[in-house]
Amino acid sequence: MKKYIHYLLFLIIPLLSFSQQIHYVSVEEMSFAPSSLIIEVGDQVSFTHNGFGVHDVNFTTNSITGQPFNNPTEIATLPSNGQFQSDAGLMGIITFNIPGQYNYDCSMYGHASMGMVGSITVNEQGCEDNDSFVEDNFGDFFISDCESLILFLENSYNYSAFESCSWNGSPMTDFGGLTIADFCECSCEGVEEEATTVVDIIVESEDHNTLETALMVAGLVETLNTDGPWTVFAPTDAAFEALPDGLLDDLLANTESLTSVLSHHVVSGIGLSTDLYEDYNGLTVPTLNDTEILVTIDGNSIMIDNALIITSDLVADNGVVHVIDTVLLPEGPCVDDDSIIASAFQTLSTCLETISFLMTNYGYSEYEACNWNGDMGSGSLFNGMTMFDFCECSCEDVNNNSSISNYISSKRIIMFFDLFGRKVTNPSFNSPYFILYDDGSVKKSIILKN
Repeated sequence: MKKYIHYLLFLIIPLLSFSQQIHYVSVEEMSFAPSSLIIEVGDQVSFTHNGFGVHDVNFTTNSITGQPFNNPTEIATLPSNGQFQSDAGLMGIITFNIPGQYNYDCSMYGHASMGMVGSITVNEQGCEDNDSFVEDNFGDFFISDCESLILFLENSYNYSAFESCSWNGSPMTDFGGLTIADFCECSCEGVEEEATTVVDIIVESEDHNTLETALMVAGLVETLNTDGPWTVFAPTDAAFEALPDGLLDDLLANTESLTSVLSHHVVSGIGLSTDLYEDYNGLTVPTLNDTEILVTIDGNSIMIDNALIITSDLVADNGVVHVIDTVLLPEGPCVDDDSIIASAFQTLSTCLETISFLMTNYGYSEYEACNWNGDMGSGSLFNGMTMFDFCECSCEDVNNNSSISNYISSKRIIMFFDLFGRKVTNPSFNSPYFILYDDGSVKKSIILKN
């Protein structure tokens, strides 16, 4: 009798093991396929590298946030050596004995931030997949179970898991008013409609390939996938092509500059076109780059600085996207072009030095010095510009606070004369001269070397 019982157990135990299902995940070049699975307690998941890229299957720490996944139980990273795999082949098989949702990603080279993430929902016994119904309707397509049907829709029609579970069979077949979720309870359990982000809108657009690439290079995808909310002014591919030759390549090669330019297109908060019309006309709005953009309304047109909104109110779950026809370039820091000073004078070489010289030797105010056009009696040395034009930093905070501003701005040197009344074309330092101004006044002065 005892021997007979042992014989029965020998037969039953293999039968129990065969009830366990194995599910397959392909580790693709930049995704897991399928990216979400719903399985039963005791099922196994096999991860196979398809040979493109260097990857791992990381269940420990979220590579995007740096926080633990806090999965229902600890699972070691695949491959089993805890490193990474670049060759095609099996990476490992995991048995899931504890119910709950398990999240994982690829921790290599920022792949997670580019969408290489996945989840496995392990259900307790109770749900049911009516695989026979699937085989009756799709057996001719070599599809015999719920998991294969959902995978087919994801790969062939680019459906999300939610779209697959919501499918009613049309136009391939008629489910009699049912959706896949009705007869694939386990495979569709816990599947919810995924939130759409402003990044999703940009990625799905045919006119924003350059912006999509730039966001990835700048590392802003993760930021714009957060809750926000964000308002994004999205330049088209044509807008990037209209940039000066070489500028786009320079930006893509300089992450800091690229991030600054792209952040200049992002505003914290949701600004629909109605809000821009009603509340922001003529106002500046702070950007994620700590710069400002100007909103102006011209009839039915909305301008953001010098860019026209050509498509508005593309609403996502975490914000809104407005399509613009021009790349917005933030103003750079001020610049003193000292080379103009150095080429005009033998002894003066900087903007600050020249301003000080004019104030000391000619009694100019700071405003007069910055408004000087370089006229020493023989024409302008600055080709029609004033020092305001090329001494941006030195003159940045200089204002004309005088009540006789018109007089000051028009007072210019006409001619130099020596003490004998002879015209001097090239006055020398440390010599006295009579100086004739364009308002008719004459001043005796010694030109001192600063």
